[in-house]
Amino acid sequence: MSRWKDLQEEIAQHVDDRYRDLRAQGRSHGDARAEAMSEIDDDLARELSALRPAPSILADVLPDTQYTLRGLRRSPIFAMVIVSTLALGIGANSAMFSIVNAVVLRPLPYDRDGRVVVVWGDLKRPGANEIPASAGEYVDYRNRSHVFDHIAAYDTDGFNLTGDGHPERVEGALVTPSLFPLIGVSAAVGRAFVADEERPGRDQVVVLSDSLWTRRFKRDPSIAGRTIAVDGKPFLVAGVMPRGFHFPDATTEIWKPILLDADALSDNNRGSHGYMVLASIKKGLTIGQAQGDLNAVAGGFKREHPGNYRNGFAVTLRPWRDEIVGSTDRPLLLLLGAVGLVLLIGCANVANLLLARSAARTQEIALRIALGATRGRLVRQLLTESTILALLGGIAGIVLAAWSVRAIVAASPSDIPRLDELNLDYRVLLFTIVLSLGTGLIFGIVPAIRASAGSSVRTRLSGPISPVNVLVVAEVALSFVLLSAAGLLVHSFARLQTVQPGFAADSLLTFRLSLPPARYTSFAQGDRFFDGLSTALKGSPVVHSVAAIHAMPFSGNGGSRSFDIEGREARRPEDQTEEQLRIVSDGYFAAMQIPIRTGREFVTRDTLEAPRVAVINEAFAHKHFPAGSALGARITFSKSEPHWYSIVGIVGNVKHRALDAADRPELYVPYKQPLFDNWTVRPMYVVVRTIGDPLAAATLVRQEIAELDADQPIADVRTMDDRIGQSLAGRRFSVVLLTLFAGVALVLAAIGLYGVISYAVSQRTREIGVRIALGAQRADVRRLIVVQGMTLAMIGVVLGFAASAAVARVLSSLLFGIAAIDPLTFVLVPAVLLASAFAASYMPARRATNVEALVALREN
Repeated sequence: MSRWKDLQEEIAQHVDDRYRDLRAQGRSHGDARAEAMSEIDDDLARELSALRPAPSILADVLPDTQYTLRGLRRSPIFAMVIVSTLALGIGANSAMFSIVNAVVLRPLPYDRDGRVVVVWGDLKRPGANEIPASAGEYVDYRNRSHVFDHIAAYDTDGFNLTGDGHPERVEGALVTPSLFPLIGVSAAVGRAFVADEERPGRDQVVVLSDSLWTRRFKRDPSIAGRTIAVDGKPFLVAGVMPRGFHFPDATTEIWKPILLDADALSDNNRGSHGYMVLASIKKGLTIGQAQGDLNAVAGGFKREHPGNYRNGFAVTLRPWRDEIVGSTDRPLLLLLGAVGLVLLIGCANVANLLLARSAARTQEIALRIALGATRGRLVRQLLTESTILALLGGIAGIVLAAWSVRAIVAASPSDIPRLDELNLDYRVLLFTIVLSLGTGLIFGIVPAIRASAGSSVRTRLSGPISPVNVLVVAEVALSFVLLSAAGLLVHSFARLQTVQPGFAADSLLTFRLSLPPARYTSFAQGDRFFDGLSTALKGSPVVHSVAAIHAMPFSGNGGSRSFDIEGREARRPEDQTEEQLRIVSDGYFAAMQIPIRTGREFVTRDTLEAPRVAVINEAFAHKHFPAGSALGARITFSKSEPHWYSIVGIVGNVKHRALDAADRPELYVPYKQPLFDNWTVRPMYVVVRTIGDPLAAATLVRQEIAELDADQPIADVRTMDDRIGQSLAGRRFSVVLLTLFAGVALVLAAIGLYGVISYAVSQRTREIGVRIALGAQRADVRRLIVVQGMTLAMIGVVLGFAASAAVARVLSSLLFGIAAIDPLTFVLVPAVLLASAFAASYMPARRATNVEALVALREN
């Protein structure tokens, strides 16, 4: 072995010395290299071949690695450029994968075996085929089904906390005691609920979150068993849940038992569908078997409660994970695919760099072949180099991913589920390692094979279908796909922002008030509070108008109500009427600047002493009164206790949940004309139209409320513009990230094209000098070089257009107001790409033709 290495070094030294001598004598690079190689002593070459050890891949790993690291130390800038490019691509992919892993791939923390399902009801009529459960339905599921280990119900709610500091509105949930055993979580301090705490007289108990215990009660160790004031009543604190536990969402900080008393289980409340039902299927059973069993239970509802289920009833079971993730997975997978394309473009750039470098290493490679290296041995060596570069890029990418994940999460909308579970776990690390190794093979294989071929790499790189040109075309095509996708989403988002919500959102301050029934025991008491607040605020010079609504646009709240139109009888399921109901104060339409199309809005005289009135929107009028005027028609919400409401006005349509949602029929009734005789005070959103900055009026609002009731908190204080902006946050997040990735892809493609043209020009410097010396115009030479680059770009654009047309159809469900093949996008994107390609081609062309002819003729 020692003699073999000595011979290698002797031959290599001889060739290097002879090559330098010949170059000093004025010989060209190619001639000097060829002559130096031809002078290798035949006896030494034969001895070297005889002494060459048997090939061993494992034995070659360490020397190959050492050789690569020495080479990278000699070319630090080259190594830094490649590692930085790969770190950008691998880091972005690792960051996006960590988000997809947390949201989509990782099992739910409370449902690792996937047996928990959500139970949806179906009233067998339009608009009522996927509804939550009533208290009575839940109890029937629980008592009659035989396929569940656990079944539980819950609903979100808010609670007023007083005492122990300033009054505070806390987000919480009403749950059955079976919920915590179902998801397998026990209290960290004290206990959770027990079974009989859903009964009357036993339900005055709460469980706190760790965050609420810390913030409001300073982690008092004696909190379990202590009494606190919730909605004006004393409640026993049973315990505190573990740190980080929040259910059903991250804002939940307090839990209270659902009260299942005779009133909740009566037929009158059988139609109050407000409880989400979770159930854990017994091991060994499928969702289909569980649904069959529960449908058998639901099949008896029409017979037992004919007034509530005129068309029958059925259920649908859906995996809990699907409910949580919902439609979030599609935009995230789209973004993951986008960063994957960015990485491919980066790989193409790195491959081009390696191909260019391999041309500069022809002497080294030819010498190693002469010293006995086989082609397979050379390929392994070169792949070792690319793999080490990729692994270094992967290490840097992990660091970049750890930083960028925090930035992405901070910029992400609040409605993306499970982001609180995000971390760089073993799946992300394994993904990064595999991605790095795969990347090393992708960008290293073509340069390795080409460089090891033993012939003139320079010649092989210069043809019209050379690997370099193919890679540049691929870069342009992939960039076209990303740019077109980003362009479609940007154009769609711009169109969406032009949609009018149906009211004037500027200068509107909004907040929510929930008066505790324990203190405001009658409707009249609550009404006096709202009247006093409205009067006080209207007296301020910075307030224009004040009104209230129980379910404000873009608040996330709302609901529908069944009703009957006088003189019409529902004979078919589709004839039954159930539409969106809004309960509003007088002056609401004026405060919101919702246009009155005909008739009038509610006024102060619309009280219980006056005839009951209603207002409908245009969508309601078109659906239920297509042949004539709706004014004067009457509706009721209860046939057993009919209170008839006369329609006195028609207003414009309002976007309630999202700007891209279709207009829905809406029915408005006055807050002072309750639907039922036992109507009590209800939580209300207050809208304040201000003169000037709406947030500046928030201090005034708090002061006036404190004067009316010092223990009354307010919640969700925001401007209407902020609410609408939040509804667009998900789309904005996708648009910004995809546009960022597309911009990176465009820059990488332009750099790749620039590098290829620059390399081609450097190899043709002598030719260019000859052309100019023979009288060629510099402009003609520049045009020749630019045409070469633009030809590659045009081929990439054509291929990219074809691929983008297919991608656009996949994106069609995410678009608003534009077609999948949007003319504006598919004109601008090629223009941007071709302009970038022209700039990338023109710069090296201009630099090459500015070199003096004599200088160019001396090259090589």
